[in-house]
Amino acid sequence: MTLDEHTGSAARGMVLDRLQFLCCHWGSDRYLPDVEGMNEMAEETCDFLIAGAGVIGVAIARELRRRYGVTVVVLEKESTAGRHASGRNSGVLHAGVYYKAGTLKARLCVEGNRRLRAYCRQHAIPLNEHGKVIVARTEAELPSLHELHARSQANGVRVSLLDEQALKEVEPCAKTVQQALYVQDTAVVDPQRVMAAMVADAEREGVVFRFGCAWLGREGDAVARTDRGRVTYGHFVNCGGLFADRIAHAYEVGLHFKILPFRGQFYQLRPGSAMQVRGNIYPVPDLRNPFLGVHFTRRPEGDVTIGPSALPLLGREQYQGLTGATLGGTVTMLAYLMRLFGRNRDHFRSIAWTEMIKLTRTGFFREAEDLGRGFEKADLLPGQAPGIRAQLVDTRTAELVSDFVIEAGSRSTHVLNAVSPAFTSSLPFAEHVVGVMKLA
Repeated sequence: MTLDEHTGSAARGMVLDRLQFLCCHWGSDRYLPDVEGMNEMAEETCDFLIAGAGVIGVAIARELRRRYGVTVVVLEKESTAGRHASGRNSGVLHAGVYYKAGTLKARLCVEGNRRLRAYCRQHAIPLNEHGKVIVARTEAELPSLHELHARSQANGVRVSLLDEQALKEVEPCAKTVQQALYVQDTAVVDPQRVMAAMVADAEREGVVFRFGCAWLGREGDAVARTDRGRVTYGHFVNCGGLFADRIAHAYEVGLHFKILPFRGQFYQLRPGSAMQVRGNIYPVPDLRNPFLGVHFTRRPEGDVTIGPSALPLLGREQYQGLTGATLGGTVTMLAYLMRLFGRNRDHFRSIAWTEMIKLTRTGFFREAEDLGRGFEKADLLPGQAPGIRAQLVDTRTAELVSDFVIEAGSRSTHVLNAVSPAFTSSLPFAEHVVGVMKLA
């Protein structure tokens, strides 16, 4: 089938799929974007329609436009791109330390780090390229530290093992037990500046963005309903982030997957603190779960962030308190969390209790003080706006999914799991997704 044939008009008389994408709240009946002055969108036709203008959606849009020269439209319910996870993270460009050699994550992360750093230099976006150190808090963490060293070497990442004295030369405020891992290729960037540059590039190349336009559902295989009209498409790409599972389920794809939101809270180190972080200070993570733990990050602007936590939530956009959670959604999510507690796969209970302790500044400080010296609890100030991680869960096993998950549906492709290092990997990840699309 040719691309023109594939993007032909939608079949008549198809039954309306009643499952709607509730873009803001669990249990809401519809979503009205918080955007004023938007005009009603006329009926529109395009070759590729993308839901979600996070970093993955924007990168895929650029790749489709470049590869095929076709019409690409991106729907985004917010007024600008990257309003959620893509613009609410620490901005760390990961080097490829954590992933086993030969895996898709390892390959895309290493390549993505190199290419995104080059992209930032090309666009004059500031970078902090002082690298990061991974420190051991106890002797029991040393085997995992050595495993990370082996993975890094296998992935071609520039790393070195440091003793305590050598660590002081690289990151004087960091503390460790016996050894630490120095990762030279890690960098830090302002993610919002990267997003702005990518959107501007995409628009110059002919990608059309419909901001303030929410995806509501599908009609058959070739028509999407939005709150501003209908769009007929040849192929649909789901980059819905926190709502990617709901969109996929409307296409009868990934029915055994569900998004579980985790909120990442940040603090900021008080300017003038005795602690002077040069790059990044990370703990040795528990390699059995997908979270990397609270860490110190020096942003290109000079401020130092501490975080994030990873608190399981009752609402998908529950950024503060109970805002973003409704009664119906809370009941549904609470029941689901109880199941995860009961099954306790991936040590879920331990993760949840540990993160709940970090809800207080005291608990957060106790987590952070194991990594560095020269700061006190009073040095922790309210930090950047929290972000929410769209963590995919396999409901058959109650496991937190670590790998990227991309599934095909009827005239559609669904990016169901694009958590860290998706931001770092965004450019080659987009090429990979486009390469595996089933367009025939």
